Amino acid sequence: MTDAELIQGCKCGDREAQHELYVRTSERIYGLLLRMTRNPDAAFDLAQDAYLRAFSRIGQFNGDSSLGTWLYRIAVNEAFQFMRRKGTRAHHADVIPLDASAANEGDHVTTRMDVKEALDRLDESDRTILVLRYQDGLDYREIADVLDCASGTVASSLNRARNRLRQILGGGYGISEEMAEAKHLTDAE
Repeated sequence: MTDAELIQGCKCGDREAQHELYVRTSERIYGLLLRMTRNPDAAFDLAQDAYLRAFSRIGQFNGDSSLGTWLYRIAVNEAFQFMRRKGTRAHHADVIPLDASAANEGDHVTTRMDVKEALDRLDESDRTILVLRYQDGLDYREIADVLDCASGTVASSLNRARNRLRQILGGGYGISEEMAEAKHLTDAE
């Protein structure tokens, strides 16, 4: 089934199309929510809520972005609402690329801990944009669609977030767009 057929089927309430959309996208959506909440049960529930919201609002999908990006936006919004209700913050550890010269292999664990602590000190918008770019691999246009902002805003926000992270880390880490493409610190959870 093509994306267009899938969307049309979902708009008509076709359960097979809805199931196919879920099968195609659920791992990415759940993974995003798990990284944001660090709570498997909450991530599962939020994913279900995101799909229910998506299926009830599929008629509003106009094709300006990809279906996956549209679902991402819904999932991110669900996570933010959940965290506001619970008074918690998103967790985005192990996602920011670091310059290999910043730490040798023996310091690798320390570096990860430094990054985790630094990410916890960033505000929600900075953490989220870093995760969408470096963990989830979204391009600027996709991030703009998820966050409902202009691509230029994404570029400046990413630069600001990297600078803030660099300041928190004491400037000892070379965090750059070039390094982001070359090396990532990730822990698949």
